[in-house]
Amino acid sequence: MTHLQAGLSPETLEKAKVELKENSETLHQDIQEVRDMIITRPDIGFLRTDDAFILRFLRARKFNHFEAFRLLAQYFEYRQQNLDMFKNLKATDPGIKQALKDGFPGVLSNLDKYGRKILVLFAANWDQS
Repeated sequence: MTHLQAGLSPETLEKAKVELKENSETLHQDIQEVRDMIITRPDIGFLRTDDAFILRFLRARKFNHFEAFRLLAQYFEYRQQNLDMFKNLKATDPGIKQALKDGFPGVLSNLDKYGRKILVLFAANWDQS
Protein backbone atom coordinates (compact mmCIF):
# COMPACT_ATOMS: atom_id res chain seq x y z
CA MET A 1 0.00 0.00 0.00
CA THR A 2 1.26 3.48 -0.86
CA HIS A 3 0.74 6.76 0.98
CA LEU A 4 -1.95 7.55 -1.60
CA GLN A 5 -3.97 4.58 -0.39
CA ALA A 6 -3.46 5.29 3.31
CA GLY A 7 -6.70 5.50 5.22
CA LEU A 8 -8.56 3.14 2.90
CA SER A 9 -10.07 0.08 4.52
CA PRO A 10 -8.95 -3.39 3.38
CA GLU A 11 -12.39 -3.83 1.78
CA THR A 12 -12.03 -0.59 -0.18
CA LEU A 13 -8.52 -1.53 -1.29
CA GLU A 14 -9.79 -4.89 -2.52
CA LYS A 15 -12.71 -3.22 -4.32
CA ALA A 16 -10.29 -0.76 -5.99
CA LYS A 17 -8.10 -3.66 -7.07
CA VAL A 18 -10.97 -5.71 -8.50
CA GLU A 19 -13.27 -3.03 -9.93
CA LEU A 20 -10.81 -0.29 -10.87
CA LYS A 21 -7.72 -2.40 -11.63
CA GLU A 22 -5.78 -0.33 -9.08
CA ASN A 23 -2.41 -1.91 -8.33
CA SER A 24 -0.36 -0.50 -5.46
CA GLU A 25 2.85 -1.79 -7.06
CA THR A 26 2.33 0.19 -10.28
CA LEU A 27 0.40 3.15 -8.86
CA HIS A 28 3.21 5.70 -9.21
CA GLN A 29 3.98 4.44 -12.72
CA ASP A 30 0.29 4.79 -13.68
CA ILE A 31 0.24 8.36 -12.38
CA GLN A 32 3.45 9.20 -14.22
CA GLU A 33 2.03 7.87 -17.51
CA VAL A 34 -0.86 10.32 -17.24
CA ARG A 35 1.48 13.13 -16.17
CA ASP A 36 3.70 12.44 -19.20
CA MET A 37 0.75 13.09 -21.53
CA ILE A 38 0.40 16.68 -20.28
CA ILE A 39 3.07 17.91 -22.71
CA THR A 40 0.80 16.85 -25.58
CA ARG A 41 -1.60 19.67 -24.65
CA PRO A 42 0.44 22.89 -24.26
CA ASP A 43 -2.77 24.85 -24.91
CA ILE A 44 -4.14 23.88 -21.49
CA GLY A 45 -2.90 25.25 -18.19
CA PHE A 46 -2.75 22.19 -15.93
CA LEU A 47 -2.82 23.87 -12.53
CA ARG A 48 -2.52 20.66 -10.51
CA THR A 49 -0.44 17.65 -11.43
CA ASP A 50 0.25 16.18 -8.01
CA ASP A 51 -0.12 12.44 -7.48
CA ALA A 52 -3.31 12.59 -5.39
CA PHE A 53 -5.08 14.80 -7.95
CA ILE A 54 -4.15 12.64 -10.96
CA LEU A 55 -5.15 9.53 -9.02
CA ARG A 56 -8.73 10.84 -8.87
CA PHE A 57 -8.90 10.84 -12.66
CA LEU A 58 -7.32 7.40 -12.94
CA ARG A 59 -9.88 5.99 -10.55
CA ALA A 60 -12.71 7.74 -12.40
CA ARG A 61 -11.62 5.98 -15.59
CA LYS A 62 -10.69 2.61 -14.06
CA PHE A 63 -6.98 3.16 -14.65
CA ASN A 64 -7.30 3.61 -18.38
CA HIS A 65 -4.41 6.07 -18.79
CA PHE A 66 -5.63 7.67 -21.99
CA GLU A 67 -9.21 8.14 -20.77
CA ALA A 68 -7.96 9.50 -17.43
CA PHE A 69 -5.81 12.04 -19.27
CA ARG A 70 -8.71 13.01 -21.54
CA LEU A 71 -10.88 13.66 -18.49
CA LEU A 72 -8.10 15.65 -16.78
CA ALA A 73 -7.58 17.74 -19.92
CA GLN A 74 -11.32 18.35 -20.30
CA TYR A 75 -11.53 19.41 -16.65
CA PHE A 76 -8.82 22.06 -16.98
CA GLU A 77 -9.96 23.12 -20.45
CA TYR A 78 -13.48 23.76 -19.13
CA ARG A 79 -12.13 25.71 -16.17
CA GLN A 80 -9.96 27.78 -18.54
CA GLN A 81 -12.88 28.57 -20.82
CA ASN A 82 -15.16 29.53 -17.91
CA LEU A 83 -12.88 31.54 -15.63
CA ASP A 84 -15.66 33.84 -14.43
CA MET A 85 -17.65 30.86 -13.18
CA PHE A 86 -14.81 29.56 -10.99
CA LYS A 87 -13.05 32.68 -9.72
CA ASN A 88 -15.11 33.04 -6.51
CA LEU A 89 -16.38 29.47 -6.17
CA LYS A 90 -15.96 28.33 -2.57
CA ALA A 91 -17.78 25.56 -0.69
CA THR A 92 -18.10 27.89 2.31
CA ASP A 93 -20.16 30.40 0.32
CA PRO A 94 -23.68 30.51 1.84
CA GLY A 95 -25.26 30.42 -1.62
CA ILE A 96 -23.33 27.27 -2.54
CA LYS A 97 -24.29 25.62 0.76
CA GLN A 98 -27.96 26.42 0.17
CA ALA A 99 -27.84 25.14 -3.40
CA LEU A 100 -26.44 21.82 -2.18
CA LYS A 101 -29.14 21.57 0.50
CA ASP A 102 -31.78 22.26 -2.17
CA GLY A 103 -30.66 19.24 -4.17
CA PHE A 104 -28.45 21.06 -6.65
CA PRO A 105 -26.74 18.99 -7.98
CA GLY A 106 -28.17 15.48 -7.73
CA VAL A 107 -27.12 11.98 -8.69
CA LEU A 108 -29.31 9.70 -10.81
CA SER A 109 -29.96 6.18 -9.56
CA ASN A 110 -29.17 4.72 -13.01
CA LEU A 111 -25.63 4.51 -14.37
CA ASP A 112 -24.43 5.56 -17.83
CA LYS A 113 -23.43 2.99 -20.46
CA TYR A 114 -19.94 2.77 -18.92
CA GLY A 115 -21.28 2.07 -15.42
CA ARG A 116 -20.57 5.58 -14.12
CA LYS A 117 -22.75 7.69 -11.83
CA ILE A 118 -24.56 10.56 -13.53
CA LEU A 119 -24.52 13.97 -11.88
CA VAL A 120 -27.48 16.16 -12.79
CA LEU A 121 -28.27 19.76 -12.08
CA PHE A 122 -31.85 20.36 -10.97
CA ALA A 123 -32.13 23.96 -12.12
CA ALA A 124 -35.86 24.10 -11.22
CA ASN A 125 -34.96 23.79 -7.52
CA TRP A 126 -32.32 26.47 -7.70
CA ASP A 127 -33.08 29.97 -6.51
CA GLN A 128 -30.77 32.00 -8.77
CA SER A 129 -30.75 34.93 -6.37
